Amino acid sequence: MPDRAAARQAKTRIMNTVLSTSDARHVAGIGLRQREDGWVVRINLREDDDGTRRKIPSEIEGVPVVVEVTGTIRAQSAAAATLQAERTADATGGPRHLWRLLAVAALLMVIAATTATLIALA
Repeated sequence: MPDRAAARQAKTRIMNTVLSTSDARHVAGIGLRQREDGWVVRINLREDDDGTRRKIPSEIEGVPVVVEVTGTIRAQSAAAATLQAERTADATGGPRHLWRLLAVAALLMVIAATTATLIALA
């Protein structure tokens, strides 16, 4: 069970070996991931390239190395992330839909109470 410190050292070592080669163009990122049995180094590839995969060890300094093809990873602004979340919520009838229903229900209750009061006063 590799701990986080060992995984960090393994990550640094693999960054200095894999990323210093011409295969770096295939690597989208390198990070750490915690699993039930300890920490692993995760290498994200832009594309599945056999030559690059062969150069990546399955383990380094006792820490497992996991390779996943993720494609190109791009930074996203907070505004774009919020817009995407809103679109997803709208498409799935998420939280916005629920708030609208609650607002309509509250308005109907106010109308009913006002109508009852007016009838009682008449």
